[in-house]
Amino acid sequence: MNAKKSLPAAVIPEPFIIFLSLLCWLSPANAAPQPLASRSATASAYIKRGAAWFAKGEYDRALADFELAVASDPGQAEAYYNRAVAHYRLKNYERALADFARAIQLNPRLVEAYGQRAMVRQAMGDMDGVISDCNKAIELDPRLAAAWNNRGLAREIKGDLPGAIADFDRAIELDPRRAEVYANRGAARLRIGKFDDAINDQTRALKLNPGLVEVWSDRGAARQSKGDLEGALADYNQAVKLDPRIADAWFNRANCWKAKGDLKQAESDYTRAIELKPHWADAYAQRGLVRLLCGRDAEAEQDFARCLGLNKDLKQALDRLIEVAKRRLIK
Repeated sequence: MNAKKSLPAAVIPEPFIIFLSLLCWLSPANAAPQPLASRSATASAYIKRGAAWFAKGEYDRALADFELAVASDPGQAEAYYNRAVAHYRLKNYERALADFARAIQLNPRLVEAYGQRAMVRQAMGDMDGVISDCNKAIELDPRLAAAWNNRGLAREIKGDLPGAIADFDRAIELDPRRAEVYANRGAARLRIGKFDDAINDQTRALKLNPGLVEVWSDRGAARQSKGDLEGALADYNQAVKLDPRIADAWFNRANCWKAKGDLKQAESDYTRAIELKPHWADAYAQRGLVRLLCGRDAEAEQDFARCLGLNKDLKQALDRLIEVAKRRLIK
């Protein structure tokens, strides 16, 4: 999650969070014994072919088959569910919501529909809707770890960190092999300042899945917050090695270099962060401070002007940071 940061920032970034999909392909349970010509069996055949297209990333073709499934058997909840999933992947969120609603109307106990609709609502920023759908999914299947995880994420976004952590705890109890859930709990613990607990969760997540780039960055932030600059640098290095497009890792690595007094490397990393996120006010501010410390006042002023042009609310905080930097120069 790349939320906007505010000065004087520079140490703890907004952690990344990972929603877990309940994506699965549903065919009518009674399709197999029916004649091929029956509506249900025909719809099932279209769903099967649509799922094959979907697996290949051919979402438009998948949607076309799911449209045929609905036309073949408009009373079948599974046909609407699968069409909703395709709409979701194509970012047709309103259509996805309509199809999930119809699937649920036809089969109120279709737990997958509640779980997947929560994903649509998350994409639309409706965290109350996410919580409502996850509540229903958990009611229908209390052992559905993904629903606990996703409710926890919605609670975290709404600021209910204790509630979020409790949900992540339950998700881990149900499925202790899901790296993403440890990552999410670690992110929540990072936000409340429990850095050792955050590092433990992030380390566990990386053991289960070393390819979670964002978790390397989050663990770097936790280590940086504890003053472990070398450990933080190692984690940020790994993050940008795995994915050079992760702006937060460049930004926070720059903060490490600045804290260590390596202003040249700090400026380089801030510049890279700006290239990746050109409208990031904090990155301009921090690069401007580095340039001010290097005696390049004109370039620093350009960065400060760009910062305030993007976010004028940072003026007071930026003025304080500039004053601190000038005092360092006098010394």
